[in-house]
Amino acid sequence: MCAINVTNDLLLIYNSNSYDSSNLCAYYLAHRPKIAGANVLGVACDVGEFTTSTNCDAQIVLPILNWLTNNPAKRPQYVVLFYDIPTRLTNFSNSTDYANYGSVNYHLHILRPDWQPFVNNINAKSLADCMAYVDKIAAFGSNYSPGKLVIGASAGGYGNTNYVLDGIRNGGPTIPPFFPYENYSGAGYVVANATNALLAAGVPPSAIFFYDGLVISNNPASAPPPATGLTNVAGYICWGVHSSLGGDYPNNGAVQWKGNSGWWIIETVESFNGQRNSGHGSYEKWFSPNAFGGTNYSNTPIGAVTHVEEPFLAFVEDSSKYFAPWAVGKNFAICAWNSRQTPYFQVVGDPFVIK
Repeated sequence: MCAINVTNDLLLIYNSNSYDSSNLCAYYLAHRPKIAGANVLGVACDVGEFTTSTNCDAQIVLPILNWLTNNPAKRPQYVVLFYDIPTRLTNFSNSTDYANYGSVNYHLHILRPDWQPFVNNINAKSLADCMAYVDKIAAFGSNYSPGKLVIGASAGGYGNTNYVLDGIRNGGPTIPPFFPYENYSGAGYVVANATNALLAAGVPPSAIFFYDGLVISNNPASAPPPATGLTNVAGYICWGVHSSLGGDYPNNGAVQWKGNSGWWIIETVESFNGQRNSGHGSYEKWFSPNAFGGTNYSNTPIGAVTHVEEPFLAFVEDSSKYFAPWAVGKNFAICAWNSRQTPYFQVVGDPFVIK
């Protein structure tokens, strides 16, 4: 991995119209190890989840382009957007226009042909949740990667070894009188693809927990038991709301981790896991205090890939390109953007964390 110089390679962007956004950026600079000297830009934009394409271009894109013009020697390959910077758009007359623009993350990623940075968000349901996330990075940095910018857990002796690949999904039927029910019986590859990639990356079979099965809608007893109660989690994927788990599995006790399960990445096959107030499993739920059976954020993930709009099944992130690089020590930003298959893409998490 090439050495990262934050004075050249990192740009932090906060919303100057939001005290929460500016306070989080300041908190990150004060508490996140080895980040002093990073480039910082305040943009006065719409506050919250939504903006329009016009406002995004005027309020977010233009200040960034001006910054690049004023700093010709700097082309930071890592960009972090802080809480209260919009992630979704409210306009466009047709899906083609929307897809060409994509999420705010994606639009910034493709802004210039000579500059295509990894764009991550430090974002959660509340400012307190975001600050707790920064605290987790700081604590793991002190305990497992002291004095380092790129913070990992396993190299320092933390036992996050296991990958939980939950392929259990809704399987119909799709004929009367049970129509319409979801039938993903032919889509097992979405999760299964990760198994061979992890094996090729050197992960032992004993550390890969792959579950496969169908939930038959007119026979609730058919549902296989969910993947839960496992220890030492390094990565997790599931079908969430498209299975017997429902959409509240992070917080209702349906999925609970044990052991060394405080440093892991997540991906789910849920259309709206990048939206606020989503009925699906979402980053707001994943990064909440009691998520995955923990207390005081003990079991929250350290990184997540999400969709801000419907990606359609074929364009959900590629699980094999997400988990395998993580297993061999690539930083989270690289793992996340390596897996992207939709323009409605959003990354949540610090770019410089590794397994």
